[in-house]
Amino acid sequence: MNIPVYIAVSVVIIMVWHFMFNTNPKDFGIMQMAGVFVLGGAIGWFMNSLEAGLLMSIILSLIFI
Repeated sequence: MNIPVYIAVSVVIIMVWHFMFNTNPKDFGIMQMAGVFVLGGAIGWFMNSLEAGLLMSIILSLIFI
């Protein structure tokens, strides 16, 4: 997986969760979700595995948001 694919998958996951929960923008925290996925991307970059970073960002978003 390369960076553009990671970004595309992250955007799809964020938008699916946004439409699935159907919340107001003030309740959703889209910047927090984007921050979690950036953090997951950084973790994956340091581990040389963006798949692990995507998994970490999904887990972190379920825990913190």
